Amino acid sequence: MLYDYLTGNEFKGQMEAIVEGFMAMKQSIMKERIQMEKLWKEREKQLEKVLLSTSGMYGSVKGIAGAGVSDIPMLDGGDSTDLLD
Repeated sequence: MLYDYLTGNEFKGQMEAIVEGFMAMKQSIMKERIQMEKLWKEREKQLEKVLLSTSGMYGSVKGIAGAGVSDIPMLDGGDSTDLLD
């Protein structure tokens, strides 16, 4: 009886339905991952732009005011991409 069930169409249909469900979940996760990675990349670019602008503004102010401006090592001629790590 078990053999007949396992080799029959009902079992095959149930297994196909389960596999289809898992494959749909996998596709959904992959789609979401691609969207999130795109969003993260966009945010990283925005952050890089803000950090470069901040560093540039600090350099300008320090160039004008000289030693009167306190040193900020992370902004003093360093690579602003280090702030992202």
